[in-house]
Amino acid sequence: MARYIPKLLEMRQELSPLLQGKFDEDGVKELAYSLEDGSIFEIVKELEEIQQLNERSLLNQRIKVVNEHKREWSELTRRQKDEVTEARPHTLTLIKARHEEERVELESRLGAEIRETDQRIILELDQLVTDQQSTLQQAAVPFFTVTNNNNDNKLMNSLLIFILRLCNIEH
Repeated sequence: MARYIPKLLEMRQELSPLLQGKFDEDGVKELAYSLEDGSIFEIVKELEEIQQLNERSLLNQRIKVVNEHKREWSELTRRQKDEVTEARPHTLTLIKARHEEERVELESRLGAEIRETDQRIILELDQLVTDQQSTLQQAAVPFFTVTNNNNDNKLMNSLLIFILRLCNIEH
């Protein structure tokens, strides 16, 4: 009997009824047996490390974009203050109107840039998930397959959490 069956059965209770139906007792046994030699633990730990490095890199990329946006806002604000200070009274209304247009334009451009950045990050994270699914499928880990099905992804995510928890208990 696989030593992980009792703990996996206990963890299975944390799943929603739908996911418990997908991860039935036979599935628990199948996963438990696949964990016996320890190689799956190593693969999952390596995937976790790769994911953390990627997430950190993507976060740093987003922070860089946000900081550049803050710099652009500060520069615009400084320049506009200088223009208002140096303006002649009869041109002040026109200058303030132009400034409002500049602010709206900058806000629009920066909003589009951050949306594009976020979309690119999401695509990279999606690719990371696909790569993880593929790696675990190739390693013959039960229930792991390349899919976009939300319920299957929830189950795979839960199983990864269970595997990591078992790994932390064992090591």
